Amino acid sequence: MIYKKVKQYAQNNGFTAEDKSGLVYGQMNGFFFSIHQDPATPAKHTVYLWVKEGSMTAVPAITDFLNQCTGKHQYLQSASYSGTRITAEFQGLGFKWGKNYVPCLDAFLRDITSYCSSNQLVPCCQSCGSSAGLNLYQIDDTEHMLCSSCYAGASDNIQRQAAEKSKKGSGNIVGGIVGALLGSVLGVIVWVLIYQLGYISAIAGLVMIICALKGYEMLGGHLSKTGIIISCIISFIMVIVAEQLSVGIEIYNVYKEYYEITFFDAFRSVPSFLEEPEIRTAVIGDLVIGYILMVVGAWGTIRQAYKNSSGKVSARMVTSVTSAGYADNNK
Repeated sequence: MIYKKVKQYAQNNGFTAEDKSGLVYGQMNGFFFSIHQDPATPAKHTVYLWVKEGSMTAVPAITDFLNQCTGKHQYLQSASYSGTRITAEFQGLGFKWGKNYVPCLDAFLRDITSYCSSNQLVPCCQSCGSSAGLNLYQIDDTEHMLCSSCYAGASDNIQRQAAEKSKKGSGNIVGGIVGALLGSVLGVIVWVLIYQLGYISAIAGLVMIICALKGYEMLGGHLSKTGIIISCIISFIMVIVAEQLSVGIEIYNVYKEYYEITFFDAFRSVPSFLEEPEIRTAVIGDLVIGYILMVVGAWGTIRQAYKNSSGKVSARMVTSVTSAGYADNNK
């Protein structure tokens, strides 16, 4: 799904928006570009343009211009040039990004396409640099502008990657479980810290899921579908651990003024306190809210991880750039 304001921006400017694939593409100042939606974060996008030096013998360094753009545009986190492809990473941060994010994205597109036009850069295949027979492809959820011959070569690599993924199987399950447990500890820490402030936040559940998945992958060698399920189960269990730790801290803070107790004494007393209906209801309510926020916050991450673990490498042609006139920078 495309962030609704980016989708509206595309529609208002005559660009193509593919909601299902999270992709926007079109032309500005005669140069073709794409905007890729991050599946887990609404205000996170990657902008691609494919260009090379044209007839001019001396072109100002593209990387220097991109560095200037990084300082100029608030939500542009990084920008780089590979020799045939410009990659710009955007992410909305802070409290006001909802209002200023899309205008920032638009301003960058206007600046970079104007720069390309002024310096007579030309669209090109990102692999061989050819300007003829260009098509936009989406390979494993990443956009590539390639000529037909280069895509044919890429297809062989795609088949090899798919074969390698299928050979990995479930990886080292024991190591993965240890990694998921260690990773989820960071989520527990975030949960407890936020709880002390009087809140329950989706970010704690998101951190727990992400760290558990990453921990499984690091120590398990491969994040399979089995690994995702195990990581999610561990994360759900660790939410209960985090809630018990939080309640134990609350008990300790209240009773340390009156009794000589340690935190471990307070933590061991949690089951006894949960026998009180009022406390038990409050804790159950915290867990229900916590699980709901956890699922909402982490759903995109889980879905993407599951898709990546399928063992399949997807590839498709999105549009013919040259025949559609996108590569004609005289428009």
